[in-house]
Amino acid sequence: MKGADQCPRCASRRTADIDAPSPNGFYTRVVRGCYNCQTIWEPFDPADMLDMDIPTSSFLEPCNNCAFRPGSPEQADTEEWKKTITSLKAGGQFFCHKGVPIDVKNANGFAYPKDGKDPRKMRICRGYLNMWGAMMEKRMEAERT
Repeated sequence: MKGADQCPRCASRRTADIDAPSPNGFYTRVVRGCYNCQTIWEPFDPADMLDMDIPTSSFLEPCNNCAFRPGSPEQADTEEWKKTITSLKAGGQFFCHKGVPIDVKNANGFAYPKDGKDPRKMRICRGYLNMWGAMMEKRMEAERT
């Protein structure tokens, strides 16, 4: 994974922020574009990372447009969201979209490295980690009683 100030595709630092509101609110309002390869992605502030020395570190808090926030577009299709949660509870992982090239043709809206098959290059979603932590706390509480 490239640094927060570099294009995630070509590593160029020749970028510009673009105010481009998403019609359905799926993508963040301000995206970053690369002058070299025309990749567009949602930028992030490295100060929001749990450990700035680890490029794939999770964030301290969920993103402003995290799939796990109440009312997110991802949760609009209740049945599909339930399938996602079931998959996660069965051992799946959920990766953050910040810093990942936007790909509107992809079912999930992003071009994850190697189509999401190489987790070493991806950041675990903070909203997912918070959900997982809450679920584990409930389990441990139930076992104590």
